[in-house]
Amino acid sequence: MMDPRAALWLVTGALLAGCVTAPQFYAHEREFDEAMRGLRSGPGAVGDARVAELGTQVDALQDELSRLRGTVEEAKYFAEQALSEARSARQAMASGGAAPGNIAATPALGDPTRLSAEIRGYEEAFALYRGGEYEAAIDRFRSFLQNYGSSDYADNALFWMGECYAKLGDYERAVLTFQDVVKRYPEGNKVPDALYRQGIALLEIGQRSGDQRTYDVAARQIFERIVRQHPQSERVVEAQRQLEALGP
Repeated sequence: MMDPRAALWLVTGALLAGCVTAPQFYAHEREFDEAMRGLRSGPGAVGDARVAELGTQVDALQDELSRLRGTVEEAKYFAEQALSEARSARQAMASGGAAPGNIAATPALGDPTRLSAEIRGYEEAFALYRGGEYEAAIDRFRSFLQNYGSSDYADNALFWMGECYAKLGDYERAVLTFQDVVKRYPEGNKVPDALYRQGIALLEIGQRSGDQRTYDVAARQIFERIVRQHPQSERVVEAQRQLEALGP
């Protein structure tokens, strides 16, 4: 069980490191929507040069939204963990369980030293990702998975490994890593995110391979899967945007 104080520290660290505010996040989403509308209006309405400019703008905004969403999602995850730990502690005390000072020492909660190292290992890897040190982050996430394969953070760690590969332009490995998230953690909270980023990576491969149609079809199937299987996910709106951009 996570130490609530450690979890709350991680929440604060994630928010401060990312410098994310709600207005900033939604402003980027509005910019993304405007750029997508400009692209869909077509060359006849805005001109070929403007379409190319908007395409570049959309790519940049997608990267920025992904970064901001990652920080927000991690903060939310740690906050939920902290609240869960606090509720469990209160329930234990109400039922005559261990006193707060002894909670971490109970066998059911595992080794607190190991938990501390686990949390620290994950946060260090994620900090490298936030700082743009993607190769180093991959190594840290891989080490984390080797040491804490059954951790609550394992699916998150694997997802961010995939993001690191995508940031490095290794979209083939990104696709495989995101698929690994879906396969190994089918009930995890990162499945919709992994599917969406897998679809984006497939589009990137298609643009570089000269066989864009094949990869567009594969990406479309993934975006449709998100809409069909994860209708409550925050990724649904983005998946629908991609489907609109791909056309009929």
